[in-house]
Amino acid sequence: MNWKEQLDKAIDTLKQVAESDTVKGLTAKAKDTASKLAQRAKSGALSAAEAFVEANSDPAAFKVRYLNADVNVVSPSDGIDVTRPSPGSIVISDGAGNGIVINAAADKAYVSQQIGTVAQLGANTFDLGAEDGVNVVVLRD
Repeated sequence: MNWKEQLDKAIDTLKQVAESDTVKGLTAKAKDTASKLAQRAKSGALSAAEAFVEANSDPAAFKVRYLNADVNVVSPSDGIDVTRPSPGSIVISDGAGNGIVINAAADKAYVSQQIGTVAQLGANTFDLGAEDGVNVVVLRD
């Protein structure tokens, strides 16, 4: 099998996985969890530590650990992008022009900049986008 056939086979496999009931279930669960987490954070019913623990419990959460930043992203979105544009910082964006810049080199990591539409739901909880509770980012406090 040449490289083109191998690539086509890999793409077909990924398409099948993306369309599977398991992935659809995880995506629905992530959306539900992110929405509930955002609602509880907005109402003040969730402490920073509880937000991190709840975000960490979702099997669909995307976890990033870099320097002093311990971050969970609860999101069903396909457009989540994590980059390291410079040493000591990471950027998490939703692919629609919304994101946060995290200073991971500080003794206690913090969000140093918000880009686009970002709602700060709590001390360590952010909603990327139009406050829809879909792409929720939680930093360990």
